[in-house]
Amino acid sequence: MVEAPKFKALRQPITPEQQDAKLKGVGELYEKHFLREMVKAMRGTVSEGGFIKSNQAEKIFKEQLDQEYVEKWGEKGGIGLADMIHQQLVSKYGTQLGITPQIVKPKGPLPLDEKSTFLAQPFRPQANSKKFSMEFIKDLDQPNLGISSVRMPWEGKLLNSTKLGVDEYLLDLQHDNGLKSQIVFKGQPMAGIKGQELQAGDRIGLLSPEARAFFWNVEPVSNPVSE
Repeated sequence: MVEAPKFKALRQPITPEQQDAKLKGVGELYEKHFLREMVKAMRGTVSEGGFIKSNQAEKIFKEQLDQEYVEKWGEKGGIGLADMIHQQLVSKYGTQLGITPQIVKPKGPLPLDEKSTFLAQPFRPQANSKKFSMEFIKDLDQPNLGISSVRMPWEGKLLNSTKLGVDEYLLDLQHDNGLKSQIVFKGQPMAGIKGQELQAGDRIGLLSPEARAFFWNVEPVSNPVSE
C-alpha cells in the first residue's frame, strides 16, 4: 500500500527552528492585536464634526486603512512588543520545545557533597543580568582534607588560563550547552588541556590547601552556534 505524501508530512517531527518561528509568530500576532486596539482607541477620541456624518462605507475604509498601517508597522519591526513576547516565550518554553538546550546539573567546579569543605552562595547578583556568580567559601570548622580538584562543570573546552598573582589563576571555559564560565581560584591549573574536548567532571586544576574562597561566573555565549 502506497502512503500519500501528505500523511508522511504530518508525521514528520517539528524542528526547533520551526518551533521558534511559531513563537515569533505568536509575538507578532499579539503585537498587531495591540496596535489595532491602540489605533481603534485613538480613532474613538476623534469626534465627528460638521453636517455630514461618515457613512458605513467610509468607516469600513478607515478600518481597512488602519489595518494597513498596522501591517506596515509590523513589516518595519513593530514597536518591540513582539520581540519581548518572543523572548519571554523562549525563556519559559524554549527548553521544552528544543529551542534552547537543557542545562544539566554541573559536575563542578567543586563537588558539594557531605565530604566537601566548601560552602556555595550567590555572589553579588546583578538585576536584569544574565550572568550568574557563585562564591565558594571554605568551612573552617571542617577538617582540612588536603588538595581538592577543580573540575569541568559541563562538557566543553578550556579556552585560556591567566595567572593573576602568586598561585592565583583565572580559567576561561567554553561549554557545549551555550554557556561560558570563568573560575578564579588559588592553586594550579592542569597542563596540556587547553583547547581539548573535556567531559563534565574532568579535572582542570588543583585547589591549594591554603585557598579560603574562589569564584565561578556563568553567562550565556553572546552568539552561540545554534542561535
